[in-house]
Amino acid sequence: RRKNMSDEWYYVDDDSQQVGPSTIPELRTLFKQKVVDDDTFFWKEGQAEWLALADIPHLKAKLKPPAPPIPVKKPAVPSRPPVPPKPAQAPPPSPAAPQQIKAIRRNSAGSGRSMARASAQTNWVEKLTIDGARYYYNPSTEAVAWDKPDVLKSAEELEKDSGEWVWVSDPNLVWVPARVLSRSGSDATVQLQSGQRRTIDTKSKEEPMWPLLLSSLGHIEDDLVMMDALNQGLLMHAIAERYRNDDIYTWVGANHSVLVSVNPFKTLPIYTVNSMEEHSKPSPNKPPPPHTFAIANSAYMKMKLGLKNQSILISGESGAGKTEATKQCLSFLAEVAGSENNVEQKILNANPVLEAFGNAKTLRNNNSSRFGRWMEIHFEERGSICGCRIENYLLEKARVSFQTSGERSYHIFYQLCFSGVGARFGVSNPANYRYLNQSGCETVRGIDDTADFNDVCLALSQLGFTEQEMDELFGLVCAVLHLGNVTFRSDGDQGSVVEPGCAALKDAADQLKVDVGVLATVLCERSIEVRGEKNRILHKPEEALEASDSLAKAVYGHLFDWLVKRINSSVEGKKGLFIGVLDIFGFEIFKKNSFEQLCINFTNEKLQQHFNTNTFKEEESVYVSEGIKFEKVPFIDNQPVLDLIEKKPVGLLVLLDEEIRLPKGSDTKWLEKCDNNHASHQCWLSEKSARMRMDKSSFTVRHYAGDVEYDSTKFYDKNKDALFRDLYDMMTSSTNGVAKAIFPPKDKNPRKIVSISGQFRSQLNALMQIVNKTEPYYIRCVKPNDDKRANMFDTKMSLEQLTYAGVFEAVKIRKSGFPFRLLHRAFVARYRCLAKGRTQIPVKGGDDRELAKKIMGCLPQDFSNVQIGNTMVLYRAEEHRILELLRNLSLELIVPVAQRGSRRGLGRKYLRKLREAKKTCKDAVALGNDAAALDRAIKKTNDLLGPMRKLFSHEPKELSEAKELRHKLQERVELTKIMGDLIGKDPMSVYPELGCAIVRANKIKDIVGTAAEMEIEGKCREMLKSCAGPRIDPLAEEALWLLKREAMVDVLAQADEVGYTSADIDEIRSKLALSEEAFVKLQLKKANELNDPDRVINREIKLKELYLDAYGSMFTLDKFSLLRDPDEWASMKLFGFAFNKDQIAASFLYHTSSPIHASLTNLESPLSKEAVKMFKNIMGYMGDRKYPYPDTLAQEVIACGLATPALRAELYVQVMKQLQENPSFASETKGWELMSLLLSVFPPPPSVENVLSMFLREHCDADKREKYTQSLHMIIYGGARRKAMSMSEIPHTVANFFNKPITERYQAEDFVGVGSRFGGAKAEPEPAPAKPTPPPKASKPVPPPKSNAAGGAGFGKPSPPPKPAAAKRPPPPPPPPVQGPPTAVTLFDYLPGSQEGMLNLSKGDVVEVLNKDDTEWWLVVKGGVEGWVPAQYVKLN
Repeated sequence: RRKNMSDEWYYVDDDSQQVGPSTIPELRTLFKQKVVDDDTFFWKEGQAEWLALADIPHLKAKLKPPAPPIPVKKPAVPSRPPVPPKPAQAPPPSPAAPQQIKAIRRNSAGSGRSMARASAQTNWVEKLTIDGARYYYNPSTEAVAWDKPDVLKSAEELEKDSGEWVWVSDPNLVWVPARVLSRSGSDATVQLQSGQRRTIDTKSKEEPMWPLLLSSLGHIEDDLVMMDALNQGLLMHAIAERYRNDDIYTWVGANHSVLVSVNPFKTLPIYTVNSMEEHSKPSPNKPPPPHTFAIANSAYMKMKLGLKNQSILISGESGAGKTEATKQCLSFLAEVAGSENNVEQKILNANPVLEAFGNAKTLRNNNSSRFGRWMEIHFEERGSICGCRIENYLLEKARVSFQTSGERSYHIFYQLCFSGVGARFGVSNPANYRYLNQSGCETVRGIDDTADFNDVCLALSQLGFTEQEMDELFGLVCAVLHLGNVTFRSDGDQGSVVEPGCAALKDAADQLKVDVGVLATVLCERSIEVRGEKNRILHKPEEALEASDSLAKAVYGHLFDWLVKRINSSVEGKKGLFIGVLDIFGFEIFKKNSFEQLCINFTNEKLQQHFNTNTFKEEESVYVSEGIKFEKVPFIDNQPVLDLIEKKPVGLLVLLDEEIRLPKGSDTKWLEKCDNNHASHQCWLSEKSARMRMDKSSFTVRHYAGDVEYDSTKFYDKNKDALFRDLYDMMTSSTNGVAKAIFPPKDKNPRKIVSISGQFRSQLNALMQIVNKTEPYYIRCVKPNDDKRANMFDTKMSLEQLTYAGVFEAVKIRKSGFPFRLLHRAFVARYRCLAKGRTQIPVKGGDDRELAKKIMGCLPQDFSNVQIGNTMVLYRAEEHRILELLRNLSLELIVPVAQRGSRRGLGRKYLRKLREAKKTCKDAVALGNDAAALDRAIKKTNDLLGPMRKLFSHEPKELSEAKELRHKLQERVELTKIMGDLIGKDPMSVYPELGCAIVRANKIKDIVGTAAEMEIEGKCREMLKSCAGPRIDPLAEEALWLLKREAMVDVLAQADEVGYTSADIDEIRSKLALSEEAFVKLQLKKANELNDPDRVINREIKLKELYLDAYGSMFTLDKFSLLRDPDEWASMKLFGFAFNKDQIAASFLYHTSSPIHASLTNLESPLSKEAVKMFKNIMGYMGDRKYPYPDTLAQEVIACGLATPALRAELYVQVMKQLQENPSFASETKGWELMSLLLSVFPPPPSVENVLSMFLREHCDADKREKYTQSLHMIIYGGARRKAMSMSEIPHTVANFFNKPITERYQAEDFVGVGSRFGGAKAEPEPAPAKPTPPPKASKPVPPPKSNAAGGAGFGKPSPPPKPAAAKRPPPPPPPPVQGPPTAVTLFDYLPGSQEGMLNLSKGDVVEVLNKDDTEWWLVVKGGVEGWVPAQYVKLN
């Protein structure tokens, strides 16, 4: 034990808490996960003090990922020990292992012994796959184990694993692990992991005492079927642990058709473009991790390959995340499939519209869908989206006029109120409307109604709604609110009238576009026709109010139906194979359940039956057809409750439809008939004692999800949903175009009644017929808590939902059955590699069934439980793990060979094209200054190499030469025109233009123009020389004053260009001739003389601005030197055609609504691919493409630029591209927001600084330009952030960008700090002012007492731990490092001489800051010596 202490370390975490001891393998994992890094303090026994990891090189070397162990082949004679392989024959790194073994058999958290060792007795070796899964391999026998062999376990582990462990019930956590201490009869004494002891009745049904292998608690799989045991305790433990690690998705079964999704109640960065690409191109040897994207991709691929319609059925209770799952599936399909006419973006634009009109805030969910929808996404033969059809179900119209306390009506009402647009239709604050103020909830935390309304308007516009349609649409919505405010009073008799002066009546009539008098009349009375005669029936005030509410609900309900149809007309296309996505309400069990809840729960019963049929019945049918013996798994069949509700002639809804057709039907009579017909039904509560406990109007149905008590009050009216004929006829006369469309003329037959339940059942049956013909996928959404809080998992609540959803039964049947199954031929093809070196498997021919048997028989492992059926090989999770690991071990040798062959073939093909391209370019260059020949050669080369450049980044030298020559020829033509325009003008007035032209001309000196061209150039050079003195002298004098090398070199170059000389020019020439060391010393001396570091930065910025004033035309975006050639870039597009390449090239640097196919700048292939992904993120954040959670996209762009400096120029160029000629104001606004985020996180590389500066000058609004420019300077001089920006920081940074302070050093105006001002030409520099007077000794602060730890360590250095006493047990952990004072780095030399209290500093010195209360002087310590220094001379780390 003492020997192993040398491999155990303590460390200090981010919260300054001591952690340990930890072994090397554990620390290696933490280092890989970036939990510890170079700045983390470490200590172990025998070490004098805490040290940072960077200061412990031998430990840091151990934490690097180790080389994979060398697999040892099975020896020919088993009794002989294996021959160790030669070190030089180490194989390449192992490929990634399957996801199923990702987390198996992990080390116990309390292990204090190194795990990476082998047993000399048994030759077991611990191995790690590339993705971190730990397993054990015996090269002597080729055995593979997932559990750690006992011979490798420490005594501590053996002790911990000993004994009997079981699951016992718990009132809060439902199930908890416990160790059995003793048994006595039916009683058992157990000890929980907390130490608490309990006595359990083992015969109780509440205590099944499921056995538990303690190591199973650490084996958290992403597939519940892969767990070690099948019981609620272990399965819920797995889901809860995954949820705590933000792994919110879990598979149910190897075919990955059922997904459990737990609502995180927070935004996770797992829905970005990168994530979409990973799931759209899964590794063939690595199953995809659970995700909604994986479900969508599987459905998409099966539709394309199997040519069969697919469906994704999303279910769960309110607040479980169904709507989000739907949007994620749709976003993935739109991204992966795309379309020819951009219809996929229209489909995504339907989401914000439908959510605004169909979603509301409830007690359970802030964005609850109050309707069901089925979306059919249709695809062309090639797999691109060609259209969509949306069907809506059962909108909750009652919510229009009433909401429970704490809830809201539909979002669109509040959006119109808060956005101000409602004012055009007479609508103001929500508190002013009866329909919105009764619940006491008008705003919702996390919902910005104004911003959401802007999204709705943009989406409607992109869906093709006209301005008139939108006005009429919003007018009708506002009319609904006005109807709710109409008040009535008695007319003194049996009727009613509208309250005098009721403005709401006129407002409602104005928006409905009907006569106000007619509206008042039809609300206060109705007419009925009896035997051809019309009779008037007067409404009492309360009846008139009900009529007003009925009209409001009818208008909104019809309006929603019209909206869905109108969207369908925008996204419809030709029919093809489709993927249907169903987002429908989950089971609802409230305190008061009405007609809507019965319909909703009936829908879920139908869906549950479909789930049962596919998950259970079809599973069993496979085993029967394959001739496999299996044990039937009982499951709850919900057919009886379906019969109770819908079966003719006495189903509940059938009886209700009959009741509304009777002259004197009522809720009471209908309930009485139900009682009489279903008194003995198993799903109808008929016991008298139970009925007596309920209200007379209540009844209970035993649903699959539990007993639900319904209140039959208003069932009759809600099912009839009759709008008085007078009200309907009035709406048909409206001049509002939308109103006329949603209220067409009605049949004159008053007896024709269509019930709501009848319509709904008809829709639902039609839907189920469609779904039954598809191959289904299921997403079971779970709500982890009722508080809508992140990181809170209520096990009891989640367990109930998973039980009701049939998840545990699905796990049970797949776990007890054979969840893994492959056709004989597919099995042989996949596992043929396992037989290599053991037996011969023919490449072609042979009986596949016999070959499968042969493969299984030649392996040393036990595969006796594998079943070989009539057409398939079937096996369980245990066998699957072994097979997949053996396959990966085999592929370690096979895959590199295959990769080499593939790369060789591609390389040869590219080489042939490359040779032809080189010859073409070489011949064109040899012709000389022939622009046309060069253009032809460059185009031919681009066409030849084209898309292969994505695989091979090499560009032939001849092509570069041809491009350069062509560029120079073009430059010569442009310069001649520019210079010709300058001749004859006053040289002083066009000096900047002359200078810029000559600089450009110098770069193409080797391209001799015609005699006329060279004559024009000569005249321009003479003009520049004539005015050089007045221009150059001030620059030379200031360059000497500041001693800035760049400025001096620039001035000297300008002087040499025009042959100008002076005393200052000569002095500059002599100083530049000094050695680097001598020149730096002069610069340091000058900085000390000026005593003004801020002004140095300020003047540098000013010089840059002046330079851009003169030469800005050289730095426009299209002249950025790192850009690809537009034609070359266009030719790199896969499947690009000649007719559209010119169009693609023309859009190279301008806004686009389509993703780019390659990086805009010259980047190597891996970086170019990353750049393409980042561009999609940029488009998503700007709203040019619809992606979920835009802030996560911006966060990924920022994090990518921060972590990969080589991509920073590309990211800035991409944002600039999307801002150029952007037709959308909203998109452009978001683009500038993204620019502000980039300028707040990392600087642009020097190569793009001037280009970005000019872009800001030319494209930024005048009132914002200065802030962007100053922020650019600030990030350039301040440097990049150390840490990536969090999600919460993004909106805060955007909102405060224009309010953040910019110090004077970064502003354009001349800033004079402590140093002196430059006096101008030929003036002697003013002496630098004296340094600030140091504070008197009396005011000098007393430094804090030094640490009294052992060794007398100084400030900021962690105290060494006390020397451990000699003992068998490890020493007590040392104290964590003491937090020392802040440190700072010295910017300039400071040499005060012998001045008392001052401290001499050299540039680069690191000091500890003891006191910085004074703005001019700081007290610091260096090498144990304290003293005062100017605050501007140091910078805090």
